[in-house]
Amino acid sequence: MPEDILSIPEAAAILGVSRIAVFKRVKSGSIPAFRVGRSWAIARADLPAARRPAGKPHTRSSPPSPPTPGEAPEELDSMGWD
Repeated sequence: MPEDILSIPEAAAILGVSRIAVFKRVKSGSIPAFRVGRSWAIARADLPAARRPAGKPHTRSSPPSPPTPGEAPEELDSMGWD
């Protein structure tokens, strides 16, 4: 492909995300793309708009609390587990 046109794996490498994440964004329309045969092509110029704003990564402040005694079996019953 020409240098100004990227495949999904190339776009994923530039964005630092998985190929599946890029494909989902293409399918949702947040990254403009077009078909070339059975593959997708993305214009390099469209990638800056697809980058997520830089910010603090999401981290859990504390681990989740353990279930209280008797809580887990009730949850399993409501889900249909034996």
